[in-house]
Amino acid sequence: MAEPKPRQRRFAPRSRTGCLTCRTRRKRCDNAQPQCKNCIRLNLTCEWQALRKIVAEPPVQPHSTSPELQIAMPLPSSLDPWDALPGDGALEQKHLLQYYIEALVPSISVAHIPTTSFYTSLYVPWSFQIEGMLDAILAISSAQLARRTADEDREKHLRDLSSRHERKCYGFIKERLSPSGGLPRNTYQVTAVILILVGLEALNGVKTTRWLSQLKSVQRILNALSPEQSIIDCVEVDSLHRHFTYHFASASLMARVSNASVASSTEQALIPVSAAIMPGTIDPLMGISYHLCDLISRIQYVTASNPAFPLATEASFHVIESGIKSWAYEDPFALGVDTPIALDLIALAEAYRLAALIQLYRTSPMHAPLIPGCASRVMEFIARIPPGSPAEASLLYPVFLAGAELDDELAIERCFKRLECIQKRNWYENIGSAQKVLKEVWRPKLEGGERRDWEEVVREWNWSFTLG
Repeated sequence: MAEPKPRQRRFAPRSRTGCLTCRTRRKRCDNAQPQCKNCIRLNLTCEWQALRKIVAEPPVQPHSTSPELQIAMPLPSSLDPWDALPGDGALEQKHLLQYYIEALVPSISVAHIPTTSFYTSLYVPWSFQIEGMLDAILAISSAQLARRTADEDREKHLRDLSSRHERKCYGFIKERLSPSGGLPRNTYQVTAVILILVGLEALNGVKTTRWLSQLKSVQRILNALSPEQSIIDCVEVDSLHRHFTYHFASASLMARVSNASVASSTEQALIPVSAAIMPGTIDPLMGISYHLCDLISRIQYVTASNPAFPLATEASFHVIESGIKSWAYEDPFALGVDTPIALDLIALAEAYRLAALIQLYRTSPMHAPLIPGCASRVMEFIARIPPGSPAEASLLYPVFLAGAELDDELAIERCFKRLECIQKRNWYENIGSAQKVLKEVWRPKLEGGERRDWEEVVREWNWSFTLG
């Protein structure tokens, strides 16, 4: 009788002796050399740490009294597991979807909690059901990945890939529009795709008003949902309301300076969408600041005074001011968040509160003297959030509004460095747009004159960009 073959394990247990690629990706490695099975399967470069060896004292160094530990060759300074793309189309899509989950979403989330993040808990399942959702995820994933690669050919390929999937998204939306003007087919997925495209506009640094038009479309869809739909599909509707509200707060800031103003006299294009939200949720974009962002979105209407009702604007101002000052956020500690993240979320919420007051006070000359104090306090709360914290992902709104009011050169330098940290975190090009505007705002001040107003600069350059 033939002897039974010894049982072979398919994977070796996770160990410190695996290849550097698997160790960086935190995957188990089978230790096969020169290429492990994981790297072969994913078409990755299989990097191995050079063997260390004890080298005796060389004869040319007679003054040395002890042997030295020498490394045969230096380790690579950095190893990006996302750097290599599989050649096969299906594997490439899988690679980009995995990148979206493991890299992109954490880079833009103030507290990465997959179970409560609509980016993963809702949008990813939809991507397996609806082709347009998959195209949206692949478009934004390849666009961000293109910005973190050093290979020019790979960068061009990823940018072209993103553009192809973006065009498919617009085709997907067009095919599902209702000729009668009612809700589109696949209503929730169409809404999510549009919101992801708004994020793609920010990532690509687009400076047109197209993103405002996209939000206008989302507003119409959400306002057309019946109360019954909102109750039955509470998770889906709540997630879409949250995603919309985050971008809508930025829209309220740019609406007053954009040439294509979203708040026209004949049509209030972006009326705030009100909905009961699910309690006890750490929002991936706003953290604990959802209700505050809803208040921010209403500031744009303070400036749209009606001659027939001269006191309406003043009344709106005081209502919003009172709401911002009295707003109370949910206790992140009670929601089970780790202490460092909870403290950062609180600092982020307070920075948003003060930035919202800056935005509001800019509409009233009588309240303008309060702005410098608010800006100084914003920077104090921002300083409490350490570089690299997840909460840093949503700092662009308060950093921009406070930074545009700074006069101290040291504070200006710190503000600019913080913007650089944020951009290194998520590679979004709208941060570069904000930096260019602030540079022009500060330039006269640094030359011994008076700083410019950021709204004047944006109007002069005919720019419109989101701070999301």
